Amino acid sequence: MRRWTPKLVLYFLLPSLLTFPLLVGGGYLLVRHALKNVADEVVGAAAIEEARAIGARLPADLAAGDVQQRCHDQVRGSVVRLTVITGDGHVVCDTEAQASSMVNHLSRPEVATALLTGSGIDRRESATIHRPLLYAAARIGEGAGTRIVRIALPTELMAAPERRLDWIVLLTILATALLAVVPALYLGQKVARRLERMVDFSRAVAAGDLTAHLAVSQRDELGELEESLDEMGRQLRMWLRGMQSESDKVRGILGAMIEGVVVISATGDVILMNRRAEEIFALAPDTDYHGRPLIETCRDPELQELLRETIATGVQLSLREITLAGEAKRSLAVSVAPLADRIGFVLVFHDITEIKRLETMRRDFVANVSHELRTPLTAIRGYAETLLSGALDDPTRARSFLGVIDRHSERLSRLIDDLLTLSDLELGKSPLKKDAVLLETLVDEVLEVLGEKAERGKVQLVKALPTGLPLLRGDSDRLQQVLINLADNAVKYTPAGGTVTIAAQGSTNGDTPCVEISVTDTGGGIPAEELPRLTERFYRVDKARSRELGGTGLGLAIVKHIVQAHGGKLHISSTLAVGTTVRFTVPSWAANEHT
Repeated sequence: MRRWTPKLVLYFLLPSLLTFPLLVGGGYLLVRHALKNVADEVVGAAAIEEARAIGARLPADLAAGDVQQRCHDQVRGSVVRLTVITGDGHVVCDTEAQASSMVNHLSRPEVATALLTGSGIDRRESATIHRPLLYAAARIGEGAGTRIVRIALPTELMAAPERRLDWIVLLTILATALLAVVPALYLGQKVARRLERMVDFSRAVAAGDLTAHLAVSQRDELGELEESLDEMGRQLRMWLRGMQSESDKVRGILGAMIEGVVVISATGDVILMNRRAEEIFALAPDTDYHGRPLIETCRDPELQELLRETIATGVQLSLREITLAGEAKRSLAVSVAPLADRIGFVLVFHDITEIKRLETMRRDFVANVSHELRTPLTAIRGYAETLLSGALDDPTRARSFLGVIDRHSERLSRLIDDLLTLSDLELGKSPLKKDAVLLETLVDEVLEVLGEKAERGKVQLVKALPTGLPLLRGDSDRLQQVLINLADNAVKYTPAGGTVTIAAQGSTNGDTPCVEISVTDTGGGIPAEELPRLTERFYRVDKARSRELGGTGLGLAIVKHIVQAHGGKLHISSTLAVGTTVRFTVPSWAANEHT
């Protein structure tokens, strides 16, 4: 820090005092006034930011009974005086006086300026507590909810810095006067530039420019002020970046959650909503729903009832299950927790649609398996009891009953075999032996197996394979099982005189070359609404006829899993009174592969 000796002071001071007394006096008053304004602006800017921060922490709906206590809590332990004023000038609370006894503050300069521009600063003696104060006021809210949060600082707190500034100004002016006209002008311009930089810096910080930086140009008293102001800006930047970092973390966590999270105010307006919640309610992405009632974003009656109950009771609700109406119904488990001081609520939506679907499938599967097992078991038990009751004495009846028992035992065996096969395929317990397979050989074997059955039903089996088809890459036994299942179904549901055609053609599955194989019948066809469920276990379009023809209801489910295990795709199309076509793809055998 620069040290000023008496000799050096006299050396610069006497010529200036003799030749420029008016310049010195006028310059002193001018610069002191400028520095005082700078100090007021800097302190006032910080006070305005603090007023805004306090205003953000004070809820808009403070009850009359606790508003005074809330105000005292905000400035407890400090010499700051806090006043909250309504938009029409009425004092809501004051930490130094009774609000009810205070006059309307609409005419106060800082209040009037804050209502007009958003913030205001004024220095004067308080008419209430009769002390000189620096007032800083900030407008909070808009419209009917407008409030003015005002902070008052005793000016004696600024006396020491002002005296220090006085010394800085006095020494600077005296030095300027001692250096005569040219040096005085030079130093004056230099000081003015530094003061201008400080003013610009303070105004930039007050305006919210976090990139502003004030370099210390010289290690003197003004340099200390520059350093202090720059440190203030740096601390403010760090604080705001920390707040931004915490905000980003919260948003990142909410964005990664698989649950929908919505935070609403005590009146039901949206404060925060994560992306998953927008997906659950089928809302447009990249749209700001802040401040909008949640009921506007989703008008589902069950959700509205839940919101009404939440807002009315204000208590935490455990998991509540609701179903959102719409094209795609969603089942949701909703939990509600109030925020601190009941200023709002956090709603967490767990999408349990898939769980519900799987539970329904499990129940249906158990019911279907039970029914499918009960039918043959009931028949076997019934005929066995009849035999034990004396039918064994009649050879003709006994042979007939044993034939029935044998057929139902065979059906039960097929059902269990299909269930085990399906289970092995789903669990990956049946690894595929992928070799080069000649499709024509597979089709010939299928026609040989089903030829007699087709002949009995007067159904013509047709092989329509083009020449030059590539070899298949797959498990020969499993692919034969697929073709037999599909062709057997086609023969069953094709009336006498009909045709079942097995065809194939080269195709691609994405970038993978493959062969598309189709089985087409000329049966009665399947309704379009039934097609998506054909590969479900035990699903039958005509349940009575399917059981009459001896099917287990698992054939197409097994076909689907085998095709998927080969990396292929299955597609079923049908037209009523015309017929049905089942297509599936199998990858081709590459020329450079080896068995």
